Amino acid sequence: MSQIPQCMSGRALEHGIALAVDHGGTNSAKMYVGGQANADVAAGTTTTDDAENVATSYKIPADTLVAGSTIRVRWVVSTADNNSSDTLITRLRFGSSGTPGSNTECAVSTAVDQVDADFSTGDMLIQIRTAGSSGTAVAFGTISDSDALGSKLVAAQFEPSFAVDTTAELRVQVTTLWSASHADNEATTQGFVVDIVNPST
Repeated sequence: MSQIPQCMSGRALEHGIALAVDHGGTNSAKMYVGGQANADVAAGTTTTDDAENVATSYKIPADTLVAGSTIRVRWVVSTADNNSSDTLITRLRFGSSGTPGSNTECAVSTAVDQVDADFSTGDMLIQIRTAGSSGTAVAFGTISDSDALGSKLVAAQFEPSFAVDTTAELRVQVTTLWSASHADNEATTQGFVVDIVNPST
């Protein structure tokens, strides 16, 4: 709970008011922009085929991001099962399209031959540079993989200035893509956290 100092006694009074409801944009929809906006409390969608699928996502309301807004995304994708030498690619995408492949690729892992209990993690920051229908953003951070030998492959990621329409509903998506479709290829997000901060708050 946040605390409001009491003027007379100097003590603190707990309250249930959510911080940063005024996000500085033109949309009247409430958005918690002073910290955590989303945290999955259950596993995401399990993907098994060679089409890029959304494992988990979060939608940001239209007209709620402004120049200087930051979106921090952290996630983990685990492999419950793997067929033969099939490889897995994990991505973070950001954009307004319902088709994941049409949204900007902010981070991408290498194609790794996963084994049971292998995983990929990511920690990325998306920063809005300019808002509006012709807005721009950059993204940077890291993505990692466990390979079949159990070692960790960590790669720095940077997506230079790209177009983003902040007047539209925006999707933050973690996607997975197997090299081949097989019932034994099972990748699932086990954690997905999105923090949003606007400079006006």
